[in-house]
Amino acid sequence: MASTQPPTRICLFCGASPGASPAHLKAANSLAKTMHTHGVHLVYGGGTTGLMGEVARTLVELSGKDAVIGVIPSSLLGEKRPDAASPKDEGGRKMKLPGNWATRMGFPSSKAGKRDVEPTEHERARLLLEERYGPVIMVPDLPARKKKMMELTRAGGPGSGFVALSGGIGTIDELMEVLEWKRKGAHRMGACVLNVGGFWDGLLGWMEKAAEEHFVRGDSRQVLGSVTEPEEVVGWLKGYDEGRGRRGPGEC
Repeated sequence: MASTQPPTRICLFCGASPGASPAHLKAANSLAKTMHTHGVHLVYGGGTTGLMGEVARTLVELSGKDAVIGVIPSSLLGEKRPDAASPKDEGGRKMKLPGNWATRMGFPSSKAGKRDVEPTEHERARLLLEERYGPVIMVPDLPARKKKMMELTRAGGPGSGFVALSGGIGTIDELMEVLEWKRKGAHRMGACVLNVGGFWDGLLGWMEKAAEEHFVRGDSRQVLGSVTEPEEVVGWLKGYDEGRGRRGPGEC
């Protein structure tokens, strides 16, 4: 009998910039390859640039677009998906629609090859970006984005959780909110940082100090984990899940 267990999902927080050091982009690429190897799906912020775009694009190339789901507020479309109006491939060429575009847009299959069925520019751009970065869910604002990303991750299989790659204020905001939701009982999933070249050392030091001063309860390493290699991410989340007892699909 085929398993009905949902795939493990990693919710990734990271920058829409590639960063100053090539190590950040390399880590993003390696993380996507590790996720493909383990059959792990991605939930992310829906951007097509920087580290976000690298992880999503690489995983789609390896595992297919169904392995990726982006969540983005409509107000950030122009900033985080700048190629949405006219998607291009890596060579800068205008991308072509997939052969099954009409069916995927909901047109009757009998019309799929007829000229009287043409996608609008918006429909065309959405389809093309899905082919390269996976489908995206539009939400009204940033709080709705965070909530939806957590819900999608919580619906994943064992070992699902949250990972922060290098990023800026938005990345740390998303990570801190996940930790606060966990403290309040909204979920029981693990969260860790992929600490590329010591990028997160300052945050980890603050977490330890806050725990020492009793502003964070318990061992700070149990609140927020840290790994230094992309290949360690899946194993850390799986170990965290097993350490507190496996949960059923959809159980927080």
